[in-house]
Formats: sequence, C-alpha cells, structure tokens
Amino acid sequence: MLVVACAASSATACVIPFTSIGLPKTDPKIATRYEPPPVYDEWWVVAESCAHKKKNLRHWQWYAVKAPHLESRAYERGLPGERNEAYVHEDRVLDRVEVMTMMVFLLTPKLPFSGDPDQAFFDRTLSCVGIKNSSRATRGGLTSA
Repeated sequence: MLVVACAASSATACVIPFTSIGLPKTDPKIATRYEPPPVYDEWWVVAESCAHKKKNLRHWQWYAVKAPHLESRAYERGLPGERNEAYVHEDRVLDRVEVMTMMVFLLTPKLPFSGDPDQAFFDRTLSCVGIKNSSRATRGGLTSA
C-alpha cells in the first residue's frame, strides 16, 4: 500500500513523479500522450488476427515514455491493463517491434486467480506477428485489459 503525505497548504501541488504503482498519466516529465499514427492501424490488424481477438485500438491511451521509466519493476505490475494505458519508449513510437510487442501484450488475456498474463498466449501471438526476440517479451509480469 502506498501512503503519500503532503502538507495541508500544498496538497494541490503534491505530485508523485514515479511510484511503486506506476506512471501517473498527468506527469509530462515522464510520459506524453499521443494519438496512434495511421501505421498502428495496420499493425493492429495483424496483432488482432494472430491473437484471434477483436478490440478497439483506441480503447487504450498511448503514451511516449522517457527513459528509464519503462525499465522499472513498477511497469511490470500491470499499469497498462489496469488503467487502459499503453506505454512505448519515446524514441520508439514508430518502431514496429516495440509497438507490436505492446499491442500483443494488450491483447493477451489474464490467467484466472493470479491475474498474470497468459505467457504461452503472449509468446505464440508474438511469434505469429513475426517477432522472435523482444526486450519487452522477456520481462514478464505484464498484465492486459
């Protein structure tokens, strides 16, 4: 459980730039929201086909994240699925491997009871979209919506 203490006179200015529960979407020092470019629609069709699922790409809010924040263990605790946010390294928003790995992750179901992502599903779907080795794929601990 995260406990935050702020002085009563400065409660409105109390901002947690990075916590153990994830990236707050309101902090532009860490993440900047962006609209998925048209190429994402093409990649999404491929990801949906491989996952045998249909979801709206724009269900998620996409954020370009400054380094090193995506390397945090907090990211691995399920931030995108819990908040309908998709995070991509800011210098890789047009990188097919980076973005499609996130897309596959977003389409990956959670396992019953544990809430962990179905790693076998994730691996099969990632392979189907043509990604053999992704840095995000080996991180584990991801959850999906």
